[in-house]
Amino acid sequence: MHKTVNLTSILLGTITTLVWIQPQAQAMSAVEVSKLAKTVTVRISSPARIGSGVIVQRRGNTYTVATVAHVVDQPNTYEIQTPDNQTHKIANTAIQKIKNVDLAVIQFTSQQSYAVANMGNANQASEGSPIYVAGFPAQTLALSESIYNFTEGKVTANATKPLADGYALVYSNNTLPGMSGGPVLDDRGQLIGIHGRADTTTIQPQDQATNPDIYIKTGFNLGIPINTFLNALPGESVALNLGTLAPRPPAKTPTAADFYLQGGDKLNHKDYQGAIADFTQAIQLNPDYAEAYYSRSLGHYRQRDSVKAIGDLTQAIQLNPKYTQAYVQRGVVQANSRNAPASLSDYRQALSLSPLDATILYRQALSEAHLRQYQIALITLNRALAFNPRLMEARIMRGVIQVLQGRSEGVVADLQKTQFLQLPFNSPLVKIHKGLLTSLQGDQQTGLRELQSAAFAAQIEGENQLHDIIQLTIVSFSRQ
Repeated sequence: MHKTVNLTSILLGTITTLVWIQPQAQAMSAVEVSKLAKTVTVRISSPARIGSGVIVQRRGNTYTVATVAHVVDQPNTYEIQTPDNQTHKIANTAIQKIKNVDLAVIQFTSQQSYAVANMGNANQASEGSPIYVAGFPAQTLALSESIYNFTEGKVTANATKPLADGYALVYSNNTLPGMSGGPVLDDRGQLIGIHGRADTTTIQPQDQATNPDIYIKTGFNLGIPINTFLNALPGESVALNLGTLAPRPPAKTPTAADFYLQGGDKLNHKDYQGAIADFTQAIQLNPDYAEAYYSRSLGHYRQRDSVKAIGDLTQAIQLNPKYTQAYVQRGVVQANSRNAPASLSDYRQALSLSPLDATILYRQALSEAHLRQYQIALITLNRALAFNPRLMEARIMRGVIQVLQGRSEGVVADLQKTQFLQLPFNSPLVKIHKGLLTSLQGDQQTGLRELQSAAFAAQIEGENQLHDIIQLTIVSFSRQ
């Protein structure tokens, strides 16, 4: 049983514990949960990385922060930035990693008064229920600075059989690298988990930390239930006296959520056949599991089986007509099956649900360009860049479209604004950028070789539509 702590503080000598449980708490709006989350979420930084954490206890002037162990796994000096923007230096001796799970606690001292998260119960987080994640995304080409971020979504799995490092909660929130360690909250603002793994799996072998806007999302974000965190503490040297919660009771036989969790893990480890088998088991146990159909489609697509991928995505959309990412993914599969009209229909439907999404606009422009609707594609790319000026894919493709239109004025200056701080040198986009610049600056022979290399790389990655557009660009340069 969980030890319930009343609103009135319990004084143990000079020790004050400010964590309490609200069993009868009412559901809150997303805005209310965000305001609460912002008061307990901290940024954890070191020379190696940026992560997040959540304040779980105060004893006098000593605060304890929960995070995931991989955020603090380097022998560095860390800094915690609290909600009042104060910075607190943390030595390694103040960090306690918890055995057998990807969790750690950090302590710092301050005379300032900071809020403490309210403990919830992850066992009550059922599939489909609202869930929120807060944290500080790392700086990328799309994010010029690490600022507080709050996302809402739904629980897609609450498994009875966790992964080896404690992960059992899966949710659909749009999360980014750097948010690891942040709080996972229910719709009552209660802490039900620690976020650990962002939805960063991508079909293209790009550097996932560089440009998160262009990901093909899996919807597979992972958190460690707060029950696991609390139950792991008694054996550690940091005694927090937060009480305990019963772990999620193991099922007599694996549940649909268990298969979904295992399938997502295999998908991330590129065991596509194993992932497909697990998602199929999940669907057999729960035929209305839209997320399992979506995830199985990714396994089929990565095995280059577009027919089965489209079938699964269509089923996911039938089960959830507002499943934006399913429309986007079906559009991607259709596009790379060289069915641009069908992909445009899916992208437009996705935009009706998410009209400000620059990534969908970029994808739509690719299909318009594939149909040689260059002026329309240019308008679409300009809209994408208006929503996200750092979406370098859109800037590069805008240059491609202008070349295909036979007017390259200003393209060189525009392309020179594009930065590739961490993209792999063999990325098709990097090669397109180099090929365009080199050709437009006078060395057409070298530029065409670079564009041919870009077309080959796109084909290897299954980006057939991009491959065809590059080939059109090569032909256009050759005729000049």
